[in-house]
Amino acid sequence: MPGTEYVVTTTFVEKDGKTTMMSHMRYQSREHRDGHLQSGMESGMNETFQRLDEVLATLA
Repeated sequence: MPGTEYVVTTTFVEKDGKTTMMSHMRYQSREHRDGHLQSGMESGMNETFQRLDEVLATLA
């Protein structure tokens, strides 16, 4: 959604040799959040995280 500002906080937690990444997005309003969700960004983010998994697997 053009013109929408939001803050992303990413947290990495290591436990038993595995790292979990959590990403939290905070929007200015519910309308901005809903507009982003309706844009299809969720599937794009899932694809991005899958690609990140593939890259990280080559580093292990």
